[in-house]
Amino acid sequence: MEDIPNLERPPTVSPLDKASMPLWEHLEELRAVLIKSLLIVSLGFCLTYVYSERLIQFLEAPILSVLPSGQKSLYFTGITDKFFVYLKVSVYSSLILTAPFLLKQVWNFISPALKPSERKFAIPFLLMGSTAFFVGVLFSYFFVIPAGYRFLIEFGGHNEKPLINMVDYFSLTLQLLVSIGVLFELPVVTVILAKLGVLQSSWLTRFRPQAYLILAVVAAAITPTPDAFTLALVLIPLILLYELSVQLVRWMT
Repeated sequence: MEDIPNLERPPTVSPLDKASMPLWEHLEELRAVLIKSLLIVSLGFCLTYVYSERLIQFLEAPILSVLPSGQKSLYFTGITDKFFVYLKVSVYSSLILTAPFLLKQVWNFISPALKPSERKFAIPFLLMGSTAFFVGVLFSYFFVIPAGYRFLIEFGGHNEKPLINMVDYFSLTLQLLVSIGVLFELPVVTVILAKLGVLQSSWLTRFRPQAYLILAVVAAAITPTPDAFTLALVLIPLILLYELSVQLVRWMT
């Protein structure tokens, strides 16, 4: 009698086996995550480009509100400058809009390295990560950017008149929005590293002074002005986020 072929479904790869995959397989997964992320951002770009003019007006508001009366305009000197500004705003807006979906791709990539009991934090990770990023973007738009730009416009004497190039303005503004949004992810990243065994709450407590110094350097690097007030606007929330990270790691590990 001929052997009956085995029609059973091939065994699936367990999370444990997936976590111990060779390097090249991890690179393949990383490649798949990057491709999916690119597709997500591209779809978001199609949507944000449709509303790019409204987004431009929204992002211009902080600088226009502090410019002197009769000078509330931005200028461009290159014939293609305005076009590329619209593209850049659409791309950055897509990154902000699709942040939850991008975080989901990050979770899919790191989840095989977690224990089954730790994978239940997927939804809290996505909720916390998305909320923290959006709060950072809004905090930058409503507090850091207006305060910093007001200082820069009003700095010095009153004989100089501002002539703001829109390429420079939008490059700095978009950088601030995304940078501060990413910095607000500090508690989420810290908890993930702790879950992976890279960090311990005792380390965060022991190296608190060094961490404060690093946060001060980062805050000084991304703030548009050298004044202490704008620096404090960024540094104080980062310190509070660090302390929140310490408590979360202590509670969850």
